[in-house]
Amino acid sequence: MVWRKLRSWFLQEIPWGSDPSLCSGQAFPSPPQTPLSLFAPSGLRITRFLHLPLIYDRTCPMNLHNNKVNFGKPALELQTTTLWEYPSQHYGTSVQGDQNYKGATPSFVIWNLLRRYTRENDTVVDPMCGSGTTLDVCKDLKRKGRGFDLAPYRNDIVKADARSLPLEDESSDFVFIDPPYSTHLTYSGKEECIGTLDARSDAYYEAMTEVIAEIYRVLRDKRYCALYVSDSFKKGKPFVPLGFELFNILGHFFRPVDIVCVVRHNQTLKRRNWHNSAVEGNYFLRGFNYLFIMKKDVETIRPPKHFLKRK
Repeated sequence: MVWRKLRSWFLQEIPWGSDPSLCSGQAFPSPPQTPLSLFAPSGLRITRFLHLPLIYDRTCPMNLHNNKVNFGKPALELQTTTLWEYPSQHYGTSVQGDQNYKGATPSFVIWNLLRRYTRENDTVVDPMCGSGTTLDVCKDLKRKGRGFDLAPYRNDIVKADARSLPLEDESSDFVFIDPPYSTHLTYSGKEECIGTLDARSDAYYEAMTEVIAEIYRVLRDKRYCALYVSDSFKKGKPFVPLGFELFNILGHFFRPVDIVCVVRHNQTLKRRNWHNSAVEGNYFLRGFNYLFIMKKDVETIRPPKHFLKRK
C-alpha cells in the first residue's frame, strides 16, 4: 500500500516487457534519458523516478530480495580526472586482498593504474604487498604480479625488505607501493620495519629514499610506478606534509606524470565523535590520499650516484 501511494506521487510506469534477465543482478542497459531503472519481477512494469535527483549509478547491479531493491557496487570505470573516488574498498563481487587488513589499498586504485599503464602479461611489482591486493588485481587483469613484504600475509607473497628486493635490474614493467605513513599502524612488529619510524625523523626519509632507489633499479626504462600515501597528523603533534616530502624524493629518480587525490572512505571518517573532536580541537581529519604517478626516463633524469645502491 505504501509503495502504491509513493508510486502515484513520484513515479511514472513505463512498459518494459517481461525479460527474466532483469532480475539477474547483472548490469543492464537503461532506457534513453532515464535517470534510474529499478528491477521488477517478470510480468510487472519497470518504474523510473521523475523530477528526482540521480541517487545512484544506473549501471550498478541491483537485486530484488523480499520485494526490496538492494543496490550493489557501481561498475568500474577508468577515472578521468585527478580526483578519484569509489564507494567501496573492493570492486565486483569478490574481495581483493583481505578486508580485515588495516591500511589496505582500495583495489580500484590499483585497477585504474594497471589499466592505464600496463598490458596483459606485464610484470607488476608491489614491494610492500600487505594482504595481497595488488596480486589479486593482477590476476583479474592478466598481469604477472610479484609481491614482497617483511611479514608475508599469504603464500604467494615473498619475504623481503623493500630496500633490497630479490629482483634483477630493470625486470619490472610497473611498480606500485603503499608505504607506512609514519607510526600510525603496527605492521610486522619487526625492528627493521619502516612502519616503526616516525615521519618526523630523518630515519624515515632515509629509509624511503632507499626504497625508491630500489624501485628505480628494478623498473624498466620508459615504464611507470605509483606511490600511494597520506600526510601524517597526530593530535598534539606537528603536522607532517608527508606527501610533499616523498614527492620531492621521487623527483630525484623519476619524471612526474601526474598527482591524483583519492577520496578516503575509511570507517573512522563515519564516526561522528571524530568529527566533533576535529571541530573542538580545530584540526582536520585526513580526507584524501595522494597518488603520485611517475615515469622512469634515463634520458632526462639520472639520480645522483650516492642515491643508488650497488648490487
